[in-house]
Amino acid sequence: MMTLIARRIGWSLVVVWFVITATFAMITLIPADPAKTMLGPHATPELVQRARAYYCLDKGFLGQYGCYVGHLAHGDLGESYRTGRPVTAILASRLWPTAQLALAAIVLQLLVGIPLGIAAALRKNRWPDRAATFAGLVGQSAPTFFVGTLLLYVFAYRFGWFPIGGYGGLAHLVLPAATLATVGVAYYARTVRSELVDALGEDYIRTARAKGLPERTIVLRHGLRNALGPLVTLAGLDLGVLLGGAVVTEYIFAWPGIGREVLLAVVEVDIPLILGVVLVSAIAIAIANLLVDLVLMRLDPRLRHP
Repeated sequence: MMTLIARRIGWSLVVVWFVITATFAMITLIPADPAKTMLGPHATPELVQRARAYYCLDKGFLGQYGCYVGHLAHGDLGESYRTGRPVTAILASRLWPTAQLALAAIVLQLLVGIPLGIAAALRKNRWPDRAATFAGLVGQSAPTFFVGTLLLYVFAYRFGWFPIGGYGGLAHLVLPAATLATVGVAYYARTVRSELVDALGEDYIRTARAKGLPERTIVLRHGLRNALGPLVTLAGLDLGVLLGGAVVTEYIFAWPGIGREVLLAVVEVDIPLILGVVLVSAIAIAIANLLVDLVLMRLDPRLRHP
């Protein structure tokens, strides 16, 4: 068990390193001069050259990469070109709002998606099943910016039930979380419905019914258990991705998270901040995948033996 976990951690570190290296390589291919972007169009050539030297921008790819890795080895993610603040401090202030939004979206997806999937499975090929399928298709097809704008207009502007934007209490969290959860609810409902339909046709379910067990117990304790594996995988992957920042949703609702910060960083060619966000996202996804593996091994002991 410990050997398997250590192997997964090792592969996670390799993946994080590869993602950072590939991102760094792609950023260096951008036809823009970060020093000129940072100092503005009226900066003198001498000042631009000093900025390039200070941020290691006057070196080639290997020199810049070596400079970044050297600082990274000491826990230094560099300074933001746009604000001059340490990238670590910026990410630390943005990580908790993004984590709140991600966790709230996951909870909404589970609370809505699982009951919809169960209802569709228990009434297969009837109107609840067709209604859940139609709602899932609509949820998967609707773009995030459309859903967010629609929720903002209806529930914040027209009815005034929620704040239009910003960061604060629970009321500020509802609409952004609902926007992120729209697509996830559709996937979760389809997954639960598919797994539960297959499970309810198995021999052990017929045996449980023959013993006279209540239908509620059969569905929730025996049938739904088979859907937990794929559902845990989906939730873990979603959590890792959302912790990396939901760019569109955070921008629409003026949510001060990592996604909104990386959007500004891309516009300003803020390389240290972009790399910092990519690093945090890669680590979040790697940790989420590791947790998913641990939960799946707990649910299915057969996975503990590679």
